[in-house]
Amino acid sequence: MAAAEGEAPRARASRSAPPLVRAARVLVATLTGAALTAAAAVALIACTLPCAGCARKTDVKPPQLVAPHTVTEVSLTTLPDGVSVKWTRPTKYVDGTNMEDLGGFVVERSRNNEQFAELARVPVTDQGRFQKVTRFDYVDKQMLRGTTYHYRIVAFTTDGYYSAPSGPATITWDPQSSPSPSTTPAASASPRPHRRAKKES
Repeated sequence: MAAAEGEAPRARASRSAPPLVRAARVLVATLTGAALTAAAAVALIACTLPCAGCARKTDVKPPQLVAPHTVTEVSLTTLPDGVSVKWTRPTKYVDGTNMEDLGGFVVERSRNNEQFAELARVPVTDQGRFQKVTRFDYVDKQMLRGTTYHYRIVAFTTDGYYSAPSGPATITWDPQSSPSPSTTPAASASPRPHRRAKKES
């Protein structure tokens, strides 16, 4: 009877042990035919966990490869009250893999060949959706008649990685003339993982 009472606490202790410890005890006891102490079980688990972690490691891509591909084209159209800027959505990263975390676009403008400055930001809100917007547009109403404007688009991800700017598209705003669409293909350039843009005053 005393032996039975002495075994009861050990049985309860065994049942209260963590699941990984109990599993390790069963495994080693099966292989060796001997009982395994809790300390030995913990040691076995500690030795196997680093190997399991190595199996889950993935290659980390450099920032320049996870930036969006450059916007392929920018088209401009004269409107009575401004200029319509339209562009196509990039769907891949620079390394050619599909992009699912496009965060938005920066519309940059230059007036009469001055330095480009940020004009506006157009957000993207369809991440995770099956059907995504393929064309975006922005209407610039800060115009001076007879002035020449240059526009380009920069795409960025939700993590803050920026593409190279598109090739500039140029238009001279004259609302009295007939609408004259202008399309300029993007120039090839190296992507920028981070950038800071100042909004045009």
